[in-house]
Amino acid sequence: MTSKTQNSLKAFRAEMRRIVARYVRSEGCSCCEGMDHTEHREVLAKALNVPKYSDGSGYDFGKYHD
Repeated sequence: MTSKTQNSLKAFRAEMRRIVARYVRSEGCSCCEGMDHTEHREVLAKALNVPKYSDGSGYDFGKYHD
């Protein structure tokens, strides 16, 4: 692996950690979910190319879990 590829991978991992950490931090039960939870879910979905549901109501993360 070239050092340019290693640096790109390192940067990608750091960005994904940041995005996931923000999303997880904003999570909570539905009565106390952080106001920014929806925004962080959208950022995470876009970063991972998760498609929206056909009716546009959210992102289909369930498509990817085992």
